[in-house]
Amino acid sequence: MDERKVFAPATVANLGPGFDVLGLALERPGDTVVVRRADASGVRIASIEGDGGVLPREAARNTAGIAAAEVLRRTEPSAGVELDVIKGMPLGSGLGSSAASAAAAAVGVNALLGDPLDSLELV
Repeated sequence: MDERKVFAPATVANLGPGFDVLGLALERPGDTVVVRRADASGVRIASIEGDGGVLPREAARNTAGIAAAEVLRRTEPSAGVELDVIKGMPLGSGLGSSAASAAAAAVGVNALLGDPLDSLELV
């Protein structure tokens, strides 16, 4: 099965006088999203690990699902993907966990579709 596995690192933007201005990505921890083609159109979250069962499995209410859906909307609206989300950092830790899942999903879907969007379009 054709799939893409993408890791997105934690971030820190609480750097003293550069609070929310200066930021950096850490090597670890981070979130991983595995993206696969699906028969049905749209986005389906197949699994989420490491969240203690608290994150929404409904794609329209999950940051990874929302980001994946936007990439599909802008590239192949009739395509379908399913996501496995592996949370590698604590929820609510201030390390950008939600953003990491969204970024990994967007990059993964784009890669699966042959990279139709460039890096600026993904932002």
